[in-house]
Amino acid sequence: MDDNTDQDNSRTPIIPTIGGALRTNVLALAHLHMKANWHPAPVHSFTLPLWYRGTYDEQMTARTRSVIADRSYLGRFYVTGEDTEALLEKIFATDPRRMSIGNIGPAIACNQDGTIFDIVAWAKLDSNRWVIITGPRTQTALLIALQAAVGPDSDVVIRDRIEESVLLHVSGPTAAKDLVSALGPTIPEAVPTGEAHEILLGGYRALVARYSDTGEDGYYLLTSPEVGEHIWQQMLSVGTEPMGLAASDALRLEANRLEAPTETPAPSTPAHAGLNHLVDFVASDGIKRDFVGSNSLRSPDTMARPERLLRALVLGDKGLAKKGDPLVNSSTEQPIAACVAGIYSSQGQVSVGFAYIPTDQLTEQLEIVTESGKSTVTIIAPARLLQVLKTRAN
Repeated sequence: MDDNTDQDNSRTPIIPTIGGALRTNVLALAHLHMKANWHPAPVHSFTLPLWYRGTYDEQMTARTRSVIADRSYLGRFYVTGEDTEALLEKIFATDPRRMSIGNIGPAIACNQDGTIFDIVAWAKLDSNRWVIITGPRTQTALLIALQAAVGPDSDVVIRDRIEESVLLHVSGPTAAKDLVSALGPTIPEAVPTGEAHEILLGGYRALVARYSDTGEDGYYLLTSPEVGEHIWQQMLSVGTEPMGLAASDALRLEANRLEAPTETPAPSTPAHAGLNHLVDFVASDGIKRDFVGSNSLRSPDTMARPERLLRALVLGDKGLAKKGDPLVNSSTEQPIAACVAGIYSSQGQVSVGFAYIPTDQLTEQLEIVTESGKSTVTIIAPARLLQVLKTRAN
């Protein structure tokens, strides 16, 4: 996606009401979603497809073949200039100088008190040019934070691209093969796993990143709406199926990819969420780093001894876990936590909840209280969840 044109860097999310009704942003490819028989709903200030054929079927297809999802509700902006890495160092707990040119990976930004602000994917396109894909609820706040940190003498330019691009995600075990069938061998051959490159698609420069949040092989494609429409239609023509937000969120949580702040509510820090590996206190050159929240996070108790830890809760009985469902100690019947998210996994054919559990309760017998009643739970570290679910399916 060409980012060399001038543009006003400010953006206000469009969430007005008209006659009491919510007015949302419209996806550039909404007409294609309608054609695919979408079931829409207002989410993340957009009208998004929740599902097409059905959440269960879409999850199964994503684990066995390939799916395409419209992720254009995610924030995306380019940061350019010789001072870019210095700017990113101020905001992010993850050290940008550890990134090599052409690589893409996760990064985390914190608030001053050490709680999680955003979890992003960033790609270093060249020495002075980055693209950042943000969470749907934090995109405007992160953009404002970066703009505010640009000094008066800095050469950094931040260009928002949400209104003039589309962001598609193709994933699944057959994603690479199906991309070859639909678009030719250029993408799989030119973009190895963990890399992001700009290539020509339909005469337009497009960003293609081999990066996935579903636990399967996957590609992000950031390009113009015209090229995005072509890609969508070509992928469907070779048998790739569209996937809505409900299935996407289930796969993302199965793969331990959290969304801030929904699944990282205050007072969650990287340690609470199991994301210490994204925090770099020392730069690649051995120098101590100072970034937003670094003083709070340097406390040994904060990083090494968090009082709560995020865990996946696999339900042993009937019932569906959902956000807000209480978790209780089976012996005392005292509530100890509440779910921050809940999904039904078609992979494991089981309901799964997610909660920040006190560390002194991790070895206790716990139950979750759903609309269907109490259910015993098996506590699993989120990093192990997808493998456990796949084992259950075999």
